[in-house]
Amino acid sequence: MSRYSFLFSARWLKYIAMAIIVIIACVFLALWQKDRRDQREQEIATITANYSADPVDITSVLSTPNSTLETTEEWTQVELTGEFSDEDTVLARNRTVEDEPGFYVVTPFEISGGSTIAVVRGFTAEQGSVPPAPRGEQTVVAHLRPAQDGSEDENPKGLIKAIDPARIPGMDDAYSHVYVEASPAETGGSPEEGLTPLPMPELDPGNHLSYMLQWFAFGIMIIIAVVISARRERKAAAEAVEHGAVDNEMVVIDKAALDAGAKISQPGRRYGRNRWASPTVRGQAEADEDALFEERFRSQ
Repeated sequence: MSRYSFLFSARWLKYIAMAIIVIIACVFLALWQKDRRDQREQEIATITANYSADPVDITSVLSTPNSTLETTEEWTQVELTGEFSDEDTVLARNRTVEDEPGFYVVTPFEISGGSTIAVVRGFTAEQGSVPPAPRGEQTVVAHLRPAQDGSEDENPKGLIKAIDPARIPGMDDAYSHVYVEASPAETGGSPEEGLTPLPMPELDPGNHLSYMLQWFAFGIMIIIAVVISARRERKAAAEAVEHGAVDNEMVVIDKAALDAGAKISQPGRRYGRNRWASPTVRGQAEADEDALFEERFRSQ
């Protein structure tokens, strides 16, 4: 364990703390994507079970107009009989069908012997080309949808942003937590002429699974990177210690050799050939060398 004692240094503790924070974030994001995938799978299961099922009476799903719609009951087909209140029609803006921007046409529908409910009759791309609602008693097959919150929306006259029954005129005695979308012909509906029927909702699960695996992979990669970095630093430290031991051993050998009286030959005029000779011998050698130098100088 002492080989990895450097992990307790300030520098490494900072690295490890940062790695732990990032790993926790990766795990959190991966679990968030997992929750979104689970929710999406539940939505798909609900659509598959309810969208094309035979229509039922609305009271079998909602006992009172103030009842809320359970998530497992969304997209349930209901059959309604009553009359449209065309003078209260509004357009829900910022909607798209097959990538074309436009409006949902929303009209209150007075159920015979019951309350009023908001019906999305269809889609139109042009605000000024909305056909009037059918007159007289009508039978409408539609899908139940939870109401949207439009309490903070600023709506021009005749327009709404969220399909909120509280923001639609003519909805005094009405289903307050739901609205319905008229069913296309494929599921038993009768689309109106001049309006585009709303398509079946998407069943694509999305990319939540791949995102979840990516975040888990990022967290694992960070752990591996920290381990590899620690092993490399331990190896570098071990090599440094080994080289240091070799250098110290060479210095001891050199010192021992000098202490033993090894003679080092170093040529030079002033110090002679043997710097470890006695002072008498060294002085005689210098004198002889000076005489030889003067003799050569005179001969020139």
